[in-house]
Parts: sequence; structure tokens; C-alpha cells
Amino acid sequence: MRGMKSRYSQPKLELYGCFRALRHWRLYPIGIKHLILEVDAKYIKDMLNNPDLQPNATINCWIQGVLLFDFELQHLPTDKHWGPDAISRRLPTNEE
Repeated sequence: MRGMKSRYSQPKLELYGCFRALRHWRLYPIGIKHLILEVDAKYIKDMLNNPDLQPNATINCWIQGVLLFDFELQHLPTDKHWGPDAISRRLPTNEE
């Protein structure tokens, strides 16, 4: 299945990341009145509000999974997004 996901476009992979994160942490946001989901991809909001015209069962499943949560989606530009990723967790080398 991992090979299948590698054929998706970057926006669809970003949507899949939101879906997986919310699904993984699904028990923690219960009862939170104002959950804010910060992403560095503007197009996720459009994908949630206006899905593709051609039905795709997998992506529709991701969209429905994300929309089960009550949250506000906020765009953070990449230079202000300090979320965990491989580069931000890497320790600086002696040359840096």
C-alpha cells in the first residue's frame, strides 16, 4: 500500500498526513472546545471544502475522517511553521 500512496500528488499527501494525525490522536481532542489545526499547506482547506469533482473513494474517506473532528484550520507559512519534521529535529553539525 505504501507504493500506492507514493503516486499521489503533494496536496493529497498533505491531506493524508492530516487524516493520519487526527486519527492517531483521536482520543485527545475529545472535549476541546476550540481545537486549532495548523498546517503549512493552504490547499488543504480547499480540498476539505471543495473535494475533487471525480469521486475517489480513498480521498473521500480521508476527507470524511478529517471532517469528523471539530477544529479550525489555520494556515501558517512554512517559515513560521515550527512543527516537528526530520530537518527541525536534526542536531546542528560542527560546521553549522
